[in-house]
Amino acid sequence: MDYLILLSSIAMGVVTVFAFKLTEARHIKLLNAFTGAYLLCLTMLHLLPELYHSHDSTSHRSELLIGALILTGFFVQVALDVISMGVEHGHSHPLQGRMPIGVVAGLCLHAFVEAMALGDAQHHHDPESRKMLLVSIVVHNYPVSIALLGMLLQSGMKRRAALGMLGLFAAMAPLGMLISAHTPLMNYSRELMAVVIGIFMHISTTILFEASDVHRFNFAKLAAIIVGTALGVASVLAH
Repeated sequence: MDYLILLSSIAMGVVTVFAFKLTEARHIKLLNAFTGAYLLCLTMLHLLPELYHSHDSTSHRSELLIGALILTGFFVQVALDVISMGVEHGHSHPLQGRMPIGVVAGLCLHAFVEAMALGDAQHHHDPESRKMLLVSIVVHNYPVSIALLGMLLQSGMKRRAALGMLGLFAAMAPLGMLISAHTPLMNYSRELMAVVIGIFMHISTTILFEASDVHRFNFAKLAAIIVGTALGVASVLAH
């Protein structure tokens, strides 16, 4: 079921592009503002606190390792942004007839690493954090899939080829979860979660900073951020 949930956001992105034609930049920016606020709330209110919380005594060295891994995730995302042109933030850029190899490769690596922290539910360090991470990935990948598919189609790529590229991106999250669930990586869910939290911190803060035009929020974006924040808080309280 978790694999289908991961694929659901990509399917919704396809429906949004083809059925509702919502590929305009202003629509994607509103979705980004919502997802940025939502991701930041879940990260700060649940994922990060639970990462440091342990029923057993944890050494200072272990806590330093977790902090180092969070920083690693943050700067890994900085590097991936260079490759993917920031499509993780819902950006859409003209490809000018070029094959989007770097964009798709960067997005695939991003989706693969994110989902590795899901691993196996039975061996996860915190099942509730795993559920929230799953929801976060789905919410985050929805505007990403819209931006990617819209960018591919606007570049002149045929629909079948564009859907093939999107399908490759869609397969990365289930693949990442599958590999981590059936290898020794399942025993490192805490460390993998630290890396993903670093990635989420970069993405969410970048989105929220970019949600302003010349440091001024317009009403629609502010409303989207408020709704995203409210739903993020509600999601945490519900657990």
